[in-house]
Amino acid sequence: MKRLLFVALPAGLVLLAALFSLDSWRARAESFEARLERARVKREFVEKSAVARTMAVQPPEPWREEAAALLRQYLEASSALRNRFPREAPRPSALAAATAARKGNLPDKDRATIAEFQQYADGRVALVKSDRYVPVASAVADGLRLDILAVQAGPNPDGGGPGLRIDFALWGMPRSLEREGSGEKTTSRTVLGVTFRQLAIRLLDARGQLFGGMQGGGEPAIKLADPERFTDDLPPSILFGTWWLELLPRPPTSMELELTAAVRSAAGHDRLAVFTVALPIDEAWRLPAGVDYKAEIREGAVPSR
Repeated sequence: MKRLLFVALPAGLVLLAALFSLDSWRARAESFEARLERARVKREFVEKSAVARTMAVQPPEPWREEAAALLRQYLEASSALRNRFPREAPRPSALAAATAARKGNLPDKDRATIAEFQQYADGRVALVKSDRYVPVASAVADGLRLDILAVQAGPNPDGGGPGLRIDFALWGMPRSLEREGSGEKTTSRTVLGVTFRQLAIRLLDARGQLFGGMQGGGEPAIKLADPERFTDDLPPSILFGTWWLELLPRPPTSMELELTAAVRSAAGHDRLAVFTVALPIDEAWRLPAGVDYKAEIREGAVPSR
């Protein structure tokens, strides 16, 4: 009996180790297959949206329908992947990844910044998932599409009282990953292929005559340069961002927003893309009665993530 136990126990341990090894191998294989499938889903979205984003701006309904369908299909495909590969290890959160990279010594200021971007990314995910992606205006230039998602008054995050928040999405945004250093000291960062040069606002009266305007740098107050740091639910090639302006004066009845962006070519040359959208001015966007308009523009200085 002792001899049998002496033989059976090591054999059982070997078999158990083999089972654990097999299970670990299967988990790694499933994780690898899941990454390949996720890359395929992202590639298909980029290819489909590349054709769709050049659709005519007017009438707006066909593009709204197409954009909603593209986003819905991407979300459904992503959800199917999670159901198909339930053992895939979840991606660490942006805060966890940054904390690990700094070996637990992440300053409170950096924690607050990451939390702000995470909250912003979660809000964009909620917008996409709720079928509320209904642009109020669109413009097409140089193969890119600018969607104005919402314009609303609210407290300016930079202080100074109320402001005008303009949420947008830029379809077709090219991105690249740059790595610096070597070995354990290698760092990587996402580089955008489009830079925002200028944002100009023209204010028009009821007769269509120019009342006034403002202009400044086009860099948004906040933008998701690398959404995959925060979520897998936002599709690739769409840049979500927000501008903050001063409230508008009362006399004008409409405004024209003009964004000038520089698109970097593969050869290293910049070409300008100019997007122009026209919007009627809502009463909520105006300064209160009796308040003077100082014609100032307030730009956020929050770095992109």
